[in-house]
Amino acid sequence: MKISWLGATFAQRFTNKVEDETGSASLQTFVLSAASSDKDILARLGQSHESRLADVWCRLQQQPNGNGGPLETNARPNVFYVRDVAGELGAVDVLWGGVGWEIGASPVGDKPRWPAGTRVFSR
Repeated sequence: MKISWLGATFAQRFTNKVEDETGSASLQTFVLSAASSDKDILARLGQSHESRLADVWCRLQQQPNGNGGPLETNARPNVFYVRDVAGELGAVDVLWGGVGWEIGASPVGDKPRWPAGTRVFSR
């Protein structure tokens, strides 16, 4: 898999995370029609807002070279809400940068920062 960038916040919050084997789950996908904050998105998703780090990895494995599949590869973010090693919910975003996947993470916030066209994944 081509990973061209791994954000410092992602590395700090997620690289030591270990998840138990709970099997795969189908993820729901929706595309933002307008710029939205994490809090707006989480309210829209309700109880099914969380994904697992394994869900992110499985999606990336389906498109290791930025080929077609469930993730956007047109420089728009793909967002998953995942609990980090401390149990805090964070936004994990993956973006195809042309030469590889860029993987970042950030705390959940209330300012609109995800542009229209962002693809959001949830269980």
